Amino acid sequence: MTTCTIHITIGLILAGTFLFDCFTPLGYQEFLLYAVPIVLTLWLEQAWSAYLVAGLATLLAYAGLVLSPTGIPPDVAFLNRTLSAALFWVMAVMVNRSRVAILDRSARQLATLVNSSVDAIISQDLNGMITSWNRAAERLFGYDASERIGHPLSVIMASEQVGEETVKSRQLLSGEAVSPYDTAWLHRDGSVIALSLSRSPIRNQFGSVVGMSTIAHDITARLKAEASYKHSEVTLQAFFESASLMMGVVEVLDDDIRNLSVNRATAKFMGTTQEALRGRTASELGVPREVIRMWLNHYRLCIRDQSPVRFEYEHRNARGGKVERRSLLATVSLIDNGVSGIVRCSFIVDDVTEWRKAEDLLREAHAMLELRVAERTAELGNATVRARTLAQRLFDVQEAERRAVAQDLHDEIGQVLTALKLNLQQVQRDGQGTGPSMELNESIEISDQLLARVRSLALDLRPSLLDDLGLVPALRWYATRQAERAGWALQLRVDETPLILTGSRNIACFRVVQEAMTNIARHAKAKSVSLSLAVASEEVRVVVQDDGCGFDVAAMRVRAQQGLSLGMLGIEERVSLVGGTMTIQSTIGQGTSLMFSVPLTEPQQEALSL
Repeated sequence: MTTCTIHITIGLILAGTFLFDCFTPLGYQEFLLYAVPIVLTLWLEQAWSAYLVAGLATLLAYAGLVLSPTGIPPDVAFLNRTLSAALFWVMAVMVNRSRVAILDRSARQLATLVNSSVDAIISQDLNGMITSWNRAAERLFGYDASERIGHPLSVIMASEQVGEETVKSRQLLSGEAVSPYDTAWLHRDGSVIALSLSRSPIRNQFGSVVGMSTIAHDITARLKAEASYKHSEVTLQAFFESASLMMGVVEVLDDDIRNLSVNRATAKFMGTTQEALRGRTASELGVPREVIRMWLNHYRLCIRDQSPVRFEYEHRNARGGKVERRSLLATVSLIDNGVSGIVRCSFIVDDVTEWRKAEDLLREAHAMLELRVAERTAELGNATVRARTLAQRLFDVQEAERRAVAQDLHDEIGQVLTALKLNLQQVQRDGQGTGPSMELNESIEISDQLLARVRSLALDLRPSLLDDLGLVPALRWYATRQAERAGWALQLRVDETPLILTGSRNIACFRVVQEAMTNIARHAKAKSVSLSLAVASEEVRVVVQDDGCGFDVAAMRVRAQQGLSLGMLGIEERVSLVGGTMTIQSTIGQGTSLMFSVPLTEPQQEALSL
């Protein structure tokens, strides 16, 4: 309801009530309708309007006492109208107090709203002097309200802006609208603040301009973000255009693909320009239908799964009458729905033809290398087999020589020594009548010792028990004999199950045990030795263990590799030649354990002729 409407309504009600009172008997108290326009003054800004209407109502009520038809005693009518007049003035007072309360509440709400605003809100009077300065303005410009109220706004403007802002202020005071605009004002410390200003005139209840309001929003962060965005956009565009990869954005149609933007690399690959590709479909560019369908399938898969799709395909391009084939690796990604609602996607394509050629060459080189390695491995395997065969033959020749030497010692030298002993004994018997010769007795004793030594050497070189009775009796005899010689406490745990091994494996097992016990006698300083032999899982397992001083196995292997100790290499080689495995565990001060196993069946070896 406008002010003019209220004024007209109040006048009509006052006039109508007066006429109604003049032509109606006084018993109906029509003059109480004068209270209605007093209430309507609540919507008027002037506080005196309620009192003015109350005065007019009082005058009209007493005038009605004279003009109204007589219906009640004059004194009663006068009292009624006096009481009504009093009511009119009481209502006028109440209306004004209500107006003050409403205005006070509105002012507090407006002040709270203004002070809590994040934007600076400044008001000015008709002379351009600041009348209000909220807390946001204090934070934004660095001035307290007490320092700015009553002063012009030009102090926070640059000198070149004062004239322009004066023109805008005149437009506002004349009632013209000013569109929001961006500018830059000054902080108290002299720094420049980028602002977005919204300025409007302040009007009273009659519509007259009584001042100006300015809402200032700090857009420094926005301008920085826009600058950063523009820089990123320029950088991205430069990267897009200068990239060696083919890139672009397309619209995925129902049965075709439309190019929206492509970079120079794509245009160069297609043999045309970027402008010629922009906005055209793949069909219009002459792309084969099967290629379009293939791309559409991958785009639809990307749209369905909401994730990038990577695929490789062969591109054929006929140039100069020659078909060129290129291997391309493509990645398509979903962007969004465009303004028209058509899905937009991006593509990145890399020409991997040279990579694939390099991979083919690498595979060929790898295959050739594997072939060469296989050939060299076979040659090395053959050489290894030859070496092992040669080593085995050397061991066989060594064993044959030992057997021959043992036989010679036993058969020839032993027989000669036996004959010598018999002759000496016969000479001793023939000369019983005379006193026995000391030299003759010493000769017989020496011949006994020599014969025992020859027999011992023969047994050490090749014990006949190994050929006659087998491995187990030979090991039992040898271990017992060595224990008696060295003074060990011997523990034998030998499986008595009949054991059938070939000659080479029998000899290998015996020689390993012989070498182990010889090393114990020479170096271990052991008091107790155990020997165990068991048959399990188609193999013979032998363990020789002592409680001697032990040694460093790793250091011993280093010495063996340097050729300073051949005993360990000889043992390992013997076991390896018959297809067995060996393990040595030793700790200094805690003894040594040698474990080896030999298969019962002959290992398969490649037959080679030397």
